[in-house]
Amino acid sequence: MKKLIASVLAASLVAAPLVFASGTIDDAKGAIQIGSDYGISHFHSIELEDDRNDDGNMEIEGWVDGEWFVELDVSSDGTIQKEERRKRTDGPWGLSAAEVSDYIDASMNQGMSRIEEISINAKGDIEVEGDNADGYELEIDFRNGSLEPTKIDKDGRK
Repeated sequence: MKKLIASVLAASLVAAPLVFASGTIDDAKGAIQIGSDYGISHFHSIELEDDRNDDGNMEIEGWVDGEWFVELDVSSDGTIQKEERRKRTDGPWGLSAAEVSDYIDASMNQGMSRIEEISINAKGDIEVEGDNADGYELEIDFRNGSLEPTKIDKDGRK
């Protein structure tokens, strides 16, 4: 019996990092600070759940200097591991650092406790994906300029 309990406990500890691949609210706000320090004025997306691995890396995308779109891969300690820049002519669009923070807070008010990704598209649709405290996946949609959700989807436990 002790071996069975130990095996179940060990298996659950091994699986735990996969369940919590999203980042804390503090991680999300830290990503805003990293992007702002880098010079991003208009955030396009912040992804705290890296599809390639789950070691705490994040991806930050946005506009720098009004004509450069940048994608940053950032390690868990805040070090920029990779930078890609593309010159674009369509002009900057996205969310300011303060607006990203406001939408994270609005998502917390709807029960989100962990953030996987926050993004905005060119039409002004904002999507925040993450989990609530009970482990259910949440997707909360907003329209730029309003902190009232337009849609909330709650899926099963991870």
